[in-house]
Amino acid sequence: MDVASSLGLVDPTGTVVGTIDQQKVLGTLVELAEKDPAHTDLYAETAGHVRSARSAGMETHDAKSFQARPGAEATTQLRYRSEMADLFMDLAIDVGLRLQDQKLMATA
Repeated sequence: MDVASSLGLVDPTGTVVGTIDQQKVLGTLVELAEKDPAHTDLYAETAGHVRSARSAGMETHDAKSFQARPGAEATTQLRYRSEMADLFMDLAIDVGLRLQDQKLMATA
């Protein structure tokens, strides 16, 4: 959930409104998978949910816009922050449950 906050899914007051760039969310999931390969399957499943989430629209950046980085896509698929935050909450729960199961099996 710290990653979700750092990604900007939740503001300091806990509010989750507006939209977020799908690629930003997917890139974060790739980074998580690289840092935590034991749960790669959970990150991949979450990425699938991100891709299939309802669209919040497309945003097109003018080539001269400060938002258009060199080499970046001119069109951005937006997703709803609240839905992405819910996916990260589910992911945190799934990882936590898996870790708990591993602890239980290790002590059995």
